[in-house]
Amino acid sequence: KPEDPQLPILRETKLAEGLTQRTYVYEDADGRVTAYFVEADPARYNVRPALARGIIPGRQTVSGIARDTNAAAAVNASYFAANGEILGVTKIDGTIVGTTYYDRSAFGVMPDGSFVFGTISYNGTVKIDQVTLPVSGVNSERGENNLIIYNRAYGRSTKTNPYGLEYVVRGGRVAEINTNDSAIPADGYVVSVHGTSMDAFAGVRVGDPAVLTERTGAPWDRAVQIVGAGPRLVADGSVHVTAGEEQFPGDIRYGRAPRSAVGVTKNGNILLAVVDGRQSHSHGLTLTEFAQLLVKFGVRDALNLDGGGSSALYAGGTVLNAPSDGTERSVGSALILQRKP
Repeated sequence: KPEDPQLPILRETKLAEGLTQRTYVYEDADGRVTAYFVEADPARYNVRPALARGIIPGRQTVSGIARDTNAAAAVNASYFAANGEILGVTKIDGTIVGTTYYDRSAFGVMPDGSFVFGTISYNGTVKIDQVTLPVSGVNSERGENNLIIYNRAYGRSTKTNPYGLEYVVRGGRVAEINTNDSAIPADGYVVSVHGTSMDAFAGVRVGDPAVLTERTGAPWDRAVQIVGAGPRLVADGSVHVTAGEEQFPGDIRYGRAPRSAVGVTKNGNILLAVVDGRQSHSHGLTLTEFAQLLVKFGVRDALNLDGGGSSALYAGGTVLNAPSDGTERSVGSALILQRKP
């Protein structure tokens, strides 16, 4: 058996103008680590979230999402439920398509193309006629006493059970009232209520004015794209792991695992990163170790994405890393890089 080459090894490949792939292999006290990076010039590439098969709920591999969206590169993005519902505040092309109950870290793209990192919280209300109620969630399963907003990111219909009521809103007014599984209008949304929320809207009639107000705070209200995941890994060029403050469970906070991240380098480039874990070629990293690695590669700000078996980085027409499940996991969303026209 030939001797392993001297570590660390850094391999760099130019995939296209403004798009570079790097593989970094090194040893620490416990064994080998293999990390993969794709760095893109934002003057040449847009970055945005993309949903599995284009809708919620649903699941698809990162490579499948990338091919469907003609992406030059992609990485798995938000946490998700078993059915593919997004667990994190997510905005695509100006429309909020997913929310969470927690105040968590996020990455955003502003109208001028600049990038923001920080903590985000979603607060929504619906006012129909003279009654205002809080939004329980967007494009998620309707639970007891909930008010859920469904927009076209959820697909053609709400798929709800018959134990509530639904108000189809078009042009700022209630256009239809249904019991369940309402068709979602392309030019509007559906307000789906149950229990106490349904009781509060008992007097609503077709034609009543309806106003949906969604707030995510500054600067997020102006952001065009948002991926909510967390915790934060890097802030202003230094390790800054916020797992405790953001109440992440132990399976994410502690131990070494496969990890994924999105970052912005000190020279303003976008960086997608994955480190393999739970395998002989790479034991994985803790959140702090991952943050330290990103800082080493010149990252100014970075956000942790879903990890474990979900971690997958696609570029150059292939998945660069070796997902720990042995094959690509189907996920709820990806963060994609698309060549600017």
